[in-house]
Amino acid sequence: MDDRRPPDDTEPTRTTPPGDETQVMPPASEGTTQVLPGDDAGVTRVMPAGDQAPPPPPSQPTLVMTRGRGPERQGVPWWVWVIVALAIVAGAAFWYSFLRPTAEPVDVGQEFVGTWAPESGVGGGLVIAETADGRFTVTQYDAQLQRVDSTTTDLVDDRLEVGIRASAFGLTGVTGSAQGTLTPEGGDRLRLTFAAGAAEVEPMYFVRAEVLLPAPPSPTPTPSPTPSPSLPPTPSPAPSGSPTADQQTVANIAKLQVGIVAFAAEHDNLYPSPQDVIQGGGLVQFVDPWPTNPFTGAPMAPGTSPGSYVYEQLNGGQAYRLTGYLGNGLTYVVP
Repeated sequence: MDDRRPPDDTEPTRTTPPGDETQVMPPASEGTTQVLPGDDAGVTRVMPAGDQAPPPPPSQPTLVMTRGRGPERQGVPWWVWVIVALAIVAGAAFWYSFLRPTAEPVDVGQEFVGTWAPESGVGGGLVIAETADGRFTVTQYDAQLQRVDSTTTDLVDDRLEVGIRASAFGLTGVTGSAQGTLTPEGGDRLRLTFAAGAAEVEPMYFVRAEVLLPAPPSPTPTPSPTPSPSLPPTPSPAPSGSPTADQQTVANIAKLQVGIVAFAAEHDNLYPSPQDVIQGGGLVQFVDPWPTNPFTGAPMAPGTSPGSYVYEQLNGGQAYRLTGYLGNGLTYVVP
């Protein structure tokens, strides 16, 4: 029997069939090598030779972690949205009930209330006031600031139907009191239209004013002496005041008159008493500053000396008279 053995330096070689795993035999002097595949490959292992013992296991296990998907976000619970919706509704209701800005109530007819002077500058005018029951009182003053007519009316279709004495404004062709219609044209202008019989009168326009003013005073002629035919002319005596002082006195009387009319407009169309028409009286709030006597330089006061005045309340406050005293015994009377 022929016993033949391979030489001692020949080591057996093992070949594994093909499959999912591939084993590569390393040389005897090498340890175990493990190659980790990528995501798209299988596992590849390198095995030692058959006659070598496998390496001892590591002292601690080695974990290879792969990155996975994080925890998915969960949606907001439905009851949270219900609470948010209820809070929004409650906030809106609170704002509407307590915080919502409300529009100021519109006072109908206020565009008529005030003092209105003729646009033509003839003096006088209208004073319109609202009564406690929502009606309107239209009081007319002539060029001398004398009250000549008054009408209490209602606002109809944004217009006021009033009684007007056209002759007090210098309009011709109309006698007595005529029915007119006041219509606003913007915030500071009124149009007055009225008819007298079959004749249509031209409209008259008024503008808003602080106070009514009288018509410009006409100059008072100064009487001159008549010379005697048999004697040489005798010069007239010198007046006690200069023309400038007389003109200043007339202007002071007009200033007092404006205050008297403004006082009446604030007191149910009643003119002030004589105790009010003095410095320190009730008229001072409508006449500021108080006028000065141009002849003396002192505050103007009641009296009959040049630069003074006399005020009279007539018909229980329904009328008045104001007289100013000029130089040389002349007077200036309003209205």
